[in-house]
Amino acid sequence: MLAILLCAAPLTAAPAYASQDLLELQALRAVHGGGVRALPLDGSATALASTDSARIASAKGPVRVLVGVRDHGDLPGVASVIERLGVTPEAFDSIGVVAATVPDGAALLRALAGDARVAYVERDDKLQVAADPLDVVDPGTGVKYTWFYDDVRAADALLAAGGGSRRSIAVMDTGLDVTHPEFAGRIARTFDTFSGGQDVTDTVGHGTFVTGLIAALDGNGIGGKGVAGNTQVFAIRGSKDGDFTTRELLRGINFAIRRGADVLNMSLAGAQSTDTPTLARALALAFLNDVLPVAASGNTGNSGNALQFPAAVLGGTRGAPGIGLSVGATKPDGQPADFSTHNRYVSIAAPGAADDCTKGVLSTLPASTGTEWDIVPPNTCPSELVPFGGHRFAYGQGTSFAAPIVSGIAALVWQVEPRLASEQVAVVLERSARQTLGRGWNQYTGAGVLDGKAATDLARAYDVTSPRAKGKASRAGGSVTVRLRKVKDRSESGRELAGHVTYGLLVSRDGGKGYAPVVSGRHRPFRKAVRLKGSKVNVFVATACDGNGNCGVKRLGRFKR
Repeated sequence: MLAILLCAAPLTAAPAYASQDLLELQALRAVHGGGVRALPLDGSATALASTDSARIASAKGPVRVLVGVRDHGDLPGVASVIERLGVTPEAFDSIGVVAATVPDGAALLRALAGDARVAYVERDDKLQVAADPLDVVDPGTGVKYTWFYDDVRAADALLAAGGGSRRSIAVMDTGLDVTHPEFAGRIARTFDTFSGGQDVTDTVGHGTFVTGLIAALDGNGIGGKGVAGNTQVFAIRGSKDGDFTTRELLRGINFAIRRGADVLNMSLAGAQSTDTPTLARALALAFLNDVLPVAASGNTGNSGNALQFPAAVLGGTRGAPGIGLSVGATKPDGQPADFSTHNRYVSIAAPGAADDCTKGVLSTLPASTGTEWDIVPPNTCPSELVPFGGHRFAYGQGTSFAAPIVSGIAALVWQVEPRLASEQVAVVLERSARQTLGRGWNQYTGAGVLDGKAATDLARAYDVTSPRAKGKASRAGGSVTVRLRKVKDRSESGRELAGHVTYGLLVSRDGGKGYAPVVSGRHRPFRKAVRLKGSKVNVFVATACDGNGNCGVKRLGRFKR
């Protein structure tokens, strides 16, 4: 797995998004009709308000920085301040971040000192690739090449989904060999984060290997077999040499969101010694636009077990719902790989390892040599590829290769029940996983090992119906009093009933363009007096969400201050 190592020491703080925040994000998404154009920067949806000033000030020479603003309207002004330092900043409007390479970090901090528009300043470190626990082996192992495919019951999931999915999977990686016959007809878009063009030539091999586990053609007489069958892939090149920066990841995430990707696979991870609010904002934006982020949990399990990101931002704490999935790796017997990073944020596990280096998961390689599979480190297995039909394949181990298997099955679950929201697809995968290590959730395999058949079965029975929110709003002077009424949850015949209705209130201060939570997660209806603010119309919306995160909304009124 490509590991992005920002600093030696791990970040031990909790991720930016807890279960309570998830309810607010679900309600915000519901009031926008299932999609939003920008991340709300006020309230709990704003990421960690931290600063990295000491490292920026001490940097020698040019330094890459990320500056987060407190309000979207602040972005042009802050960008102008940075531009006066003699650089051309890049604005990521949707998450309120300005990226730039400034000639002097201390000068930047002086220019922004005391600026109330700035929420944080973060250094955009070079993300370095660490070697996978990866081995290239001889094909004579006696193990079925596509054991991972059978292990997650992908054939059953594909049968339930009709052979593939209309949902698309964006693969953020080192690119793709688009000429490999295993991908014929399955690459919908390509995007290079460096040039903005379509050339995603993969010289590392990692991206081609990851994509093969999702989309390699079955039955063409060559050798591969992707778990998602006939599902379209967006190949996004965020690295040419195995190194990533946050800015490249932001460009890739923005592309995936704007082009309508449904699942975002990130087979990369790294330990961090400072908060990373910019990446957290970007992933929250993906969630608000109904994209499911899936990330490898990391390969530090037997080398310090440092907390890895972005996986730790995505997975919910100890099995609670999160805004995405953190994926660990397991062996053919269902037991966790000893290198698989384990912690309270692991969501689920999937095949990605074996007891020795002669086994693992098999996937596609680029036609060109010089990949990490062609340059084998000392004390590993012989550098012998696995040729099929004149094309290149190999074995590999790592949580990098467990994540795309989860991403592929996620797309099939969405095909079976298109009304699922992104986090509901994640919950379906977790609830249907088969636990191979004790009972209930654990830090090694999360909810258990992915099971495609059980997941698609559950998708058919899952409650996707929202409660009907009810309430009234009345004005008295400069305040509005909101009264919410009790409602019953509802579902369809033959499906489960989620129940556990919670109540909330969203308020827009700009006439209905953007909303912020005022109350959320109340288990009983409530009465709340809210003062009118600003010069534009204030819009009040009641929310009622069931235990599956289906949120009903009702506009209670529009009031001018």
